[in-house]
Amino acid sequence: MESTNLLTFYAKFKDEQACRDYLAKLRWNDKTICPHCGSINSAYKYKDGRLFKCTACQKQFTVRVGTVFEDSHIPLQKWFLAIYLATSLKSGISSIQLSKYLGITQKTAWFMLHRIRKVLEIEGMELSGTVETDETYIGGKVTNRPKRRRDDDETKQVVFGMVERKGRAKMKHVISSGTRSLLPEIQKAIRKGTQIYSDEWRSYSSLKKLGYLHKKVNHRRGEYVSGTVHTNTIEGVWSQLKRGVNGIYRHVSPKHLQKYCDEYSYRYNTRKLNDFERFNDWFKFVNEKNLTYKNLISRH
Repeated sequence: MESTNLLTFYAKFKDEQACRDYLAKLRWNDKTICPHCGSINSAYKYKDGRLFKCTACQKQFTVRVGTVFEDSHIPLQKWFLAIYLATSLKSGISSIQLSKYLGITQKTAWFMLHRIRKVLEIEGMELSGTVETDETYIGGKVTNRPKRRRDDDETKQVVFGMVERKGRAKMKHVISSGTRSLLPEIQKAIRKGTQIYSDEWRSYSSLKKLGYLHKKVNHRRGEYVSGTVHTNTIEGVWSQLKRGVNGIYRHVSPKHLQKYCDEYSYRYNTRKLNDFERFNDWFKFVNEKNLTYKNLISRH
């Protein structure tokens, strides 16, 4: 099991060419695949070690093309360190702290972190076995915030969580904790016939009719464990999310909340990996998941 610290990290990625070679290895597995036409091993590398040219379509490309790094002027070595820190630190890292580590502006660090989170979007995950469900609320009362941050859309936001016992978690930013918001998420993410444990919230009352096994504990009556029925696992997931949001990021806008949910879901789901294994795993999703600054700051 390979592990690393910052010293060995810098030894492994000592310069830009080492980073390019590593990215090429992870993307192409000892092959060269043209991102323009898809030809395999039809390209040759220029002497500078950076540029390729495809003999099939006659187009030039670098190993960055088709990845989250494509239109970035930030060196790969700084990108790699940002990814390592963002995925290895249990509570995450703020853009202010990352900007100090990388010697870049806070605005650039903020953009980088959002692009890193974009790669972690959870798609098509199906939970099964025994699954716990619960909702939590992110954000404080508007009146407790400075006037410049009292936007109408920044009241408490609802996050719905689903987690397998000793398995994977999925968190979704939803409009409300009502039945119309929660049940579609359950049907999309949890296999029919699965045993679901929840609290007494009324939105779960029709789960059996939808083909799920359902048991609950009544928190209002002081019941938190009934045999194997409890929601302690999802409460642990909430503690990690809130420790990061409240302690590191401090303020998360509704527009970006889902990205943070994906970040903490990913961190939970890879908890058995060591730091370098998690860093390596991140690159599985690096292709075609770019995020432009215009889209990031747009209102919609």
